[in-house]
Amino acid sequence: MQRRAAGYTQEQLAKLMDVDRTTVHRWEKGTATPQPWQMPKLARLLKVSATQLRSLLPGSSDAVDEPAGTPREDDGRTEVVHQRSQGEQTTAPLASPLAQADGLVADWLSVSSLIEATATSLPVTEADIGAAEGMLDLFRQLDHTHGARQFQRQVSSYIDNELEALLRRPVSDESVARRRARITAGFCELAGYQAVDTGNPDQAQAYYRRALTLTAATNDQAYSAYLVAVNLGHLALHCGEPETTLRWATSALAAAGTAASPATRAAITAVVARANARMRREAEATKLIIQAEKLLDTADHQDEPTWIRYFNHAYLADEVAHCLHDLGRAPAARSQLAEALSGVGEDRVRRRAIDVALLAATWLRTGDLDRACAAGRDAVAYAARTGSGRCIERVAGVLADLRAHADYAAARELREFARVVLPEADGMAVTLSGGS
Repeated sequence: MQRRAAGYTQEQLAKLMDVDRTTVHRWEKGTATPQPWQMPKLARLLKVSATQLRSLLPGSSDAVDEPAGTPREDDGRTEVVHQRSQGEQTTAPLASPLAQADGLVADWLSVSSLIEATATSLPVTEADIGAAEGMLDLFRQLDHTHGARQFQRQVSSYIDNELEALLRRPVSDESVARRRARITAGFCELAGYQAVDTGNPDQAQAYYRRALTLTAATNDQAYSAYLVAVNLGHLALHCGEPETTLRWATSALAAAGTAASPATRAAITAVVARANARMRREAEATKLIIQAEKLLDTADHQDEPTWIRYFNHAYLADEVAHCLHDLGRAPAARSQLAEALSGVGEDRVRRRAIDVALLAATWLRTGDLDRACAAGRDAVAYAARTGSGRCIERVAGVLADLRAHADYAAARELREFARVVLPEADGMAVTLSGGS
């Protein structure tokens, strides 16, 4: 077969593709197919064209030409083929962009080794790791300030070139290998977050899958649980699937256990609370909020892993505010938003845009149009400074709700301001409200 002709065992090919060996086995047996985003890399490794690869895969007429997640017409109903872990196929209504993510979460502990290194390369040094860490810090700060659109391409390029080369070089000791894997996972987490921010959930899942592969390879249970609960859990909330968020985050919290740091468990618990609040389970959400606050009270910032140190009481207040808003408790949500905004620097423009847009929504819910419009204007100004699709969506939601008060002077002024400063949000608001 072509894999052997290219010089790979199943284990070797699995490592290079960032999947488990059993996944390669299922591909070759025809009980599962590569995801669309995996096809170009697989073709390169096997030294074949995309067309040749499709012809090589068993069942390619169904599984490759119509990959899992492709809608099919059947008796007037749109359906999607789901690949189960056992390899069997079932049909179910097309639900959301998360249709393929369950397998990702189910397999997040299945990988047992890192990407194979090229022995003839120079070994990775502490200086190499330090340089990569510096770049990750830089890209994270740029993302916080400007949103994803301006720098998403540079982040992806850094992963595909510099980090890919770094992963293929040998390491002198295990600690360097672990730091390298952690940095690469951090870059993939950032790239996945940026994909969410620009409205590409499929790409986000691809990056999160790679991050989970790396964290599982180094047995970093806490970071793995964080990726599942916080990153994928928030993605599910963004896609309107709180039940999925609840299932993933609850499983991640159990898997992390007490080995995870207090701030990590607090962040995951907050996501579980968010899911319950979205499902209008107020008593459970309230209990979980209290648990998250107690956990965060015990956290020592210096003892926390670097990737969770951002999660302070201001970020928890943001999560609580969203919970309270979903539960219809606007005044309480405003109180939490005040704490969230006071604890977030002016450089965190995306965070401020989202929170101020939520503040406008709470004023609108309680009928204070002047304060709603004032907060809405601030949200427009913040969102205009970022390339964040999520900020635009949040502002558009406020503008759409205000269209019911189109004759009110402050509402008219806000809409005119948005037309000039943030036309994307104004156009989206028109679509959301079904108006013109």
